[in-house]
Amino acid sequence: MCCATGERFHDTPKVVWQDRLAPVRKLLSENQKIAACSSCYHQEEQKVISFRQLYNKQFEKVSTGKLPRHLDLDLSNFCNLKCIMCDYTRSSTWAKESGKFKDTKGVTEINESTLDQICELSHDLQHLTLQGGEPSMIPQYVTYFDYLKKNKIMPNVHLVVVTNLTNLKEKFYSYMPEFKSVNISVSVDAYGEANNFIRYPSNFEQVTKNIKELVNQRNNMSVKVHSALQILSMFNIKDFADWFVDLERFYQSKKRYIGQYIQHVHEPEELCIMNAPTNLKHHFVDQIRNTGFSALADSINLDNEYDYSRTVNYVRKICDVRRLQLEKYLPAFSNFY
Repeated sequence: MCCATGERFHDTPKVVWQDRLAPVRKLLSENQKIAACSSCYHQEEQKVISFRQLYNKQFEKVSTGKLPRHLDLDLSNFCNLKCIMCDYTRSSTWAKESGKFKDTKGVTEINESTLDQICELSHDLQHLTLQGGEPSMIPQYVTYFDYLKKNKIMPNVHLVVVTNLTNLKEKFYSYMPEFKSVNISVSVDAYGEANNFIRYPSNFEQVTKNIKELVNQRNNMSVKVHSALQILSMFNIKDFADWFVDLERFYQSKKRYIGQYIQHVHEPEELCIMNAPTNLKHHFVDQIRNTGFSALADSINLDNEYDYSRTVNYVRKICDVRRLQLEKYLPAFSNFY
């Protein structure tokens, strides 16, 4: 099961694969719904493409076997950002700010024996997704790459890296040519300073530069901008859409392709676009017409009621803790709240 389920097991990888997930695989193979996938079912009811639909399409031709054909790994929470919709379990800088895991300076990571078991389960691997934290900064992934390379597994594997792309770590990216294919899924949720606030302390200009730098990688690599839209993305959404069009043109000029995957944040609910003020929703819908985000218009409920002070309090608390001036990053916020 993927990270969207919220389902967590605290057994060894072999026990999870052989015992915990076997009943789930059976139910899914019989087209039965499972409670762990409820968030995806909910998104689909709102006409939003869910992870469940995305993965079902991606892996529809992948056969089952005694060992996993696809692994989705989060080996550590080590990360250089503290995104506003994230928390200490997925970001070491969030953890450090929140006073969590003080003995390890906010970092959680798997132990050596757990990584050994993951390696042993990887011999029939065809698809691999790496998350974090920030994968390019997590040393355990380099260790794992070394194992895959030594055992000649890499040429069989389609790799997906979910990254904030604030850096292009040379050691991490040096393994990319060894894989059958590579998709770099770059998380960008808004334009300019708005994205810097959402993905604090990201640098939007540097991320844009790094996205363009990927065009020089080998042809086995593709790039996709993965946008999880939220209330803080809504104010300058037209600029965001234009930014992506410019990226498309740049990639086309180099005879390469860049894609886009769009979803919207459901939690925390204070940031969910469904809970934005009505006038902000109308502004958003008007701005996304005839853009790559236009499909979202049909999923926006313009009439639902929400206590908007909760959003204000959530954002202001972040500003107080991080000593940020909201007006610098999101000058239009006060026009709607």
